[in-house]
Amino acid sequence: MRIKLGLLALTLFALPLGAFACEPTSIYAAASTKDALTKIAADFESDTGCKIDMVFASSSTLAKQIGAGAPAQLFLSANESWMDKLAAQQLIDTKSRKDLLGNELVLIAPAGEPLTFAFTKGADLQAKLGDGKLALADPDAVPAGIYAKQSLTALGMWDGVSRQIVAAEDVRAALAWVERGEARAGIVYRTDARIARNVTIVAALPEDSHEAVNYPVALVMDGKTVPTQTAKQFLSYLSSTKSSEVFAGFGFKPLAMPTN
Repeated sequence: MRIKLGLLALTLFALPLGAFACEPTSIYAAASTKDALTKIAADFESDTGCKIDMVFASSSTLAKQIGAGAPAQLFLSANESWMDKLAAQQLIDTKSRKDLLGNELVLIAPAGEPLTFAFTKGADLQAKLGDGKLALADPDAVPAGIYAKQSLTALGMWDGVSRQIVAAEDVRAALAWVERGEARAGIVYRTDARIARNVTIVAALPEDSHEAVNYPVALVMDGKTVPTQTAKQFLSYLSSTKSSEVFAGFGFKPLAMPTN
């Protein structure tokens, strides 16, 4: 009996810290954060023993799913607007909300068919595209597309290229079209362009031509859902020094103050 109790004590001691406090927890996150967030979730599981389920799509799609009752405990949006919509529906804990990351928009082209272009006064993007297509995330709903439309409108280029735009369901889909050579160019986040193998960055869009690219994160909470302790821990972990270094390594600009 003593031997059995001793073995049980050793087994319990060997389990990861936080293993007994782990609760089913999912984060619904903008598609552009997939690679960085997957790494951070793996680090969190290694450090705490708690697994985080992740759902990636456009912020608009995720916000609509949450509004329809999807079982998310955390929401990481690629813009303020979709987070604001959930706040207006009282579906997030507004006290937990914080701007986590920043990003930048860039014009890209297939690596085998590079463009030479700069966003200067009088520049003609439509002429550079010729008969080719310009891939964007849906400019009427998806943050990356919304920012791109704001910028092209401010620069006086939207009317010239609007008929050549192909709208993707999210920014990763727009990136894929350019990678496959199905679009002459595209506008995506710099972080997406950095991980792509078959595209080249042509130019950065002027940051003063569109709203700041902010990624807010918050706990999801309504009358039926209470954030898990694991969700609260992961929210804090996202702005830790360790996680901030991972985000920065993927090209994001960490905005939240590190928690440790």
